[in-house]
Amino acid sequence: MKKPEISLRVPAMADYALVLRLALGGVAILKDLDAGTLDDLRSASDEACDCLLHQAKEAVWLELNVYDAGDSLTVTITAELAQEPADGAPCEDETELSRAVLETLIPVVRMHAADCGCVERIDLTLPKAAAVGA
Repeated sequence: MKKPEISLRVPAMADYALVLRLALGGVAILKDLDAGTLDDLRSASDEACDCLLHQAKEAVWLELNVYDAGDSLTVTITAELAQEPADGAPCEDETELSRAVLETLIPVVRMHAADCGCVERIDLTLPKAAAVGA
C-alpha cells in the first residue's frame, strides 16, 4: 500500500476507539461519503476495534489509516500487540463472528494475523462507486 492520506494513532482502550469512530466523520466529508456508507463504516470500525481489543495478546496502540486508490477507499485499523499473551495462553482464532459482521457492512474485508495467530490489522475497502455520493 502507498502512504496513507489520513493517519491517527490512539491508545488501545475502548474509550479511544470512539476517537477513531469520530475521525471517520471527517473522512466522510473529505471523501464525499453518503450518510448510509458512513454509518456502515462507523459500525465496521466499532466491530474492528472490538475484535482487535479482545484477543489473547493485549493491544498497546490502535492506528487508523485511510488510503484513496482512486477507484476504492480503504480504511485500515491496526493494533500494535504486546509481546506476550496477557494470560500466557496461545492466541486462538476467534474472529469468525467479527468477520461475519464486518462482511455484512463493508464489501471487502481482510483480516491480517500476526505470527501468533492474533489479528493485528483489519482492512475495510469500499469501491468508490459505493462510497462516493451522487
